[in-house]
Amino acid sequence: MYCIIMPVLHLLTFSVVDSTDTGANNSTCSSFSQPVLPQVEVPVPQHLFVEYSSIRASYTRMLYNVCKFLKRKLDLDDIKEFLSCYSTSLSKKVEQCSDLSSILRHIKDECSLTNIELLHSIVEEMEITEAREHIETYRAELKEFYKSISVSLCLDKRFDSVSHLKCETVTFIFDWKPEEHVLQDIKSILSKVSGKLLIIKFIGSSTSISITCSFPFSDVEFTVLKMIENIHILMGQGLKKLTIGNLILWRRQSVRLKEHKDQDLLQHTDVISYIILEEAGYKLRDAINSKKKETIELKQEISMTQVPKENFLSVQSDTESIKKVEEEQLDEELTVLRSQFNEVQKENKELSDKLSKMKVDYLRSLTSKTDSAASKVRRGMAFEIDDCKFHLEAMAKPDYLPLVDNKRIIEKLQERITLMNMELITEREHIEKIMIDIKDHLKEAEDRQREKEKKEIEKEIHKIYICGYHPVTGELKKSTLSVHKDELLPTILDKAYELMELAPLIPMERCRLVKYNYWSKVMNQSFDLDEFHHQTIGQVVGRAKYLFLETRKRNETFKKYNDGGINLKISVVDLSTGKVEPAKIMRGEEGWTVEELKQHIGEFLNIHSSCMRVVQEYMYNYLGGTSVRNITDTGSFKLGKILYGGNSLLYASSDPEDYQKEFEDSLMYRYVDFHIHSILLNVTIPPGPKTLPTITNRPEGGILMKVISVNEDDNGNERKIQIQIYNKITLAQFKEELVPLIGVSPTGFIVYQIVDNERYEMKELDRTMNIKPGSELTVTLGRSLGRGEYRIKLYLLQVKNTEFCKYMMESIVAKDTPVREFKKKIIKEAKAQEIDCVLELDKLRLRNKNGVSPGRVYLDDQHIYDTSNKGEVYVELLKGPVKDNYRQTQVYVIRWRPSQCSFDPIEEIILDDTRQIIEKLSELSGVPVEYIYCVETLLFPVVSCLDIENRVLNWYSITSRKYPLRKFGDGCFIYYKDNRETMKELTDKERSEIQEAEEARLESWRRL
Repeated sequence: MYCIIMPVLHLLTFSVVDSTDTGANNSTCSSFSQPVLPQVEVPVPQHLFVEYSSIRASYTRMLYNVCKFLKRKLDLDDIKEFLSCYSTSLSKKVEQCSDLSSILRHIKDECSLTNIELLHSIVEEMEITEAREHIETYRAELKEFYKSISVSLCLDKRFDSVSHLKCETVTFIFDWKPEEHVLQDIKSILSKVSGKLLIIKFIGSSTSISITCSFPFSDVEFTVLKMIENIHILMGQGLKKLTIGNLILWRRQSVRLKEHKDQDLLQHTDVISYIILEEAGYKLRDAINSKKKETIELKQEISMTQVPKENFLSVQSDTESIKKVEEEQLDEELTVLRSQFNEVQKENKELSDKLSKMKVDYLRSLTSKTDSAASKVRRGMAFEIDDCKFHLEAMAKPDYLPLVDNKRIIEKLQERITLMNMELITEREHIEKIMIDIKDHLKEAEDRQREKEKKEIEKEIHKIYICGYHPVTGELKKSTLSVHKDELLPTILDKAYELMELAPLIPMERCRLVKYNYWSKVMNQSFDLDEFHHQTIGQVVGRAKYLFLETRKRNETFKKYNDGGINLKISVVDLSTGKVEPAKIMRGEEGWTVEELKQHIGEFLNIHSSCMRVVQEYMYNYLGGTSVRNITDTGSFKLGKILYGGNSLLYASSDPEDYQKEFEDSLMYRYVDFHIHSILLNVTIPPGPKTLPTITNRPEGGILMKVISVNEDDNGNERKIQIQIYNKITLAQFKEELVPLIGVSPTGFIVYQIVDNERYEMKELDRTMNIKPGSELTVTLGRSLGRGEYRIKLYLLQVKNTEFCKYMMESIVAKDTPVREFKKKIIKEAKAQEIDCVLELDKLRLRNKNGVSPGRVYLDDQHIYDTSNKGEVYVELLKGPVKDNYRQTQVYVIRWRPSQCSFDPIEEIILDDTRQIIEKLSELSGVPVEYIYCVETLLFPVVSCLDIENRVLNWYSITSRKYPLRKFGDGCFIYYKDNRETMKELTDKERSEIQEAEEARLESWRRL
């Protein structure tokens, strides 16, 4: 029986499961292992809530202690396997659990105040003896609690929702006061008199207690017998009336005691007689059934015996050797079996007759005793059965009106059910879609919530970069520190000190944190612990990302930094020498005035601030233009406004005399202006006068050039100087400044700029030099170029020599000079420079130089107009035909002899038409035209005779479909051969000799 007390509603709920339950120990089953039972809610008096609170507290203590032991001794896999056998729904729940705590929560959900069977079974199965004691204690307390529940709480309440026939009910009326008895008293009495037969249906009251129970109709005889046998127990408990169906089986009447006892005895005797007869009938039936069974077995034995006899007779006709004695024995056995069977049949008939006679006598006695209890029970049962048969026969007729109406109603209901099913299906699909949308929405909401919580947590956590200089290496280190915004500043200092690994080099007492601008490398506000020890990091720095761990020396004190710090780069200018010292970084503050700035500069650089002039270098446009301005006399303006809030480069000097001059007339202005508008160059010059570092001034008062250093090489062939020049100086001004260093006039030396190890002459005298700082220049003696002049390098070309290209000299030629005049000049200058070469005007040819290959030929009547290819020209001595007009083409030809594996010397031919090349080669070599094969190469010949046949070359002949050679130009090289020759088979020695000769020739070409 479930007993659930609900103090909030002031109701007591009973769920009746089994009328034979004797206590709480066997009263409950899991809610999922049996169907939902009807419940009874009854008002509960206020005084029961104290008892309820007590049992609830006991239940809580028991759960706490048992779960504590289960957590210690249970194995996760074992308890999952055990619960999977308990029920499907609980198995699905525990499968999703990953720890014992979640499994125990599901176990507690399956238990209640009156149902702890699952918990008890786990303790017993897992043999947890410590928990068993707590469970037994609670069961004892619960049993006492049941005894305290009065029957008055259950009066007029139905215990069973199933309706039964009147003949299937038993009603007890006890002379009890409800408040003096409990429900357990009723259940104990019913258990004694009926066992598990009766089920409580209803408890009512008037002046006494009425209890209605139900039982199966098939057990009516047994129920009556049980009630009669135990009537004395019921009488002892104050029974006033006992009714089975419509029959009053026993009733206490207000007559004399003797008459009362006689009546009771009479009714009791009638019922017992009926029961005894029924029992005798049952015994006779059993005896008949057993005899029938024995008869069947005897028949089977007779049939089995007869078959061998027939077989025996059939065999007797065939075999004469069977003895007659055996036949007689078989006949005797068969006769005995038949006799036994007849006796059994006779006994069965006698028993059957006797049973029939007993039934008739008994029925006659029942008919004659109409006032007996059994007769009354049978008549009542017969009435109910006849009434049921009548209604059933009426209902079976097709014109039974209620049935017709019911059919019509059923049809309408079926149609309505069909429509409702369709609506339900549609609604179910709609609900499923809504559920999917809700799940998606919930998932999105959960994701948003998690993201929100994550952001809130991130807001609480500050990621700070700690910067500082290592005390040994001096290296600027940067490390990351994650802190909560509510951590105090001393705690942050401890963490930063440990993070930067300053111990034991510097004690923490000589450290502090400073707000730091990492990108500008400037310290802002300082945080001394004596002032900020009570503040959190969130209050101090807000969302600042960088802090600097500043240290001090043993005897130093920290300077106080205010917010708005800036880094100032300050260079000291020595007015006596014009030297500008390298800039030093000093921390400033935007709130300083210029006077405060001068005082701090004086302390920082150890110069007087009284006659100090401070000059600022600033950018006046976005193109990088810079200038200087004097900020000494800016009055009370703050430094942040003067410097526009950014880092700045300042120059300072302290000279009383120069301080009195106007700024643009002062040495300070000249030196600083030259310093920011000058570029540093490395110049190599030839030997000359002794040079010292000097400064040269511009006519308008500025400085043009300053010699920084002079270094002369050991051989005395050149000097390397480092100079600083004004960035707007022209080439002409620069050459004038170099005259004292070189010792010749500007027209006597040439200035070259070195770019990628190549020299480029600087020619534009009137234009600004426009070169980058750090560039290298080289100065050589020689005439510089005039307007419209070109410097040309001349090389001697000798194609038949191994070293076919040889540098001759350098010459200057004016634009539009005739080639013949230039040739005359070359002959004259070669003689003047004593070049070992015989040059004749008509035996001399000039041609373009393409790398090392010869190019276009310059004719005598042409003019010099182009200085491409770096101004390099070949000078070639003529020994053969001469090209005398621009329509002709000059080419070099080489004959390849495969049979000898060798090349003939290079020859030169002049072609009027390039398409006549094969005829010209045939004429030159004497090989018929049809056997001439040739190939063209534009570069100087470097092909080896060992691999010319193996290289992929397009050899053409006069019979080739495509015209063999394109329209080529001057200086091309053409190989040709006699196609009738076959390749010579070389010995290893010959191949080695040829390879050595070819390597020497190719090596000489590579050097060029």
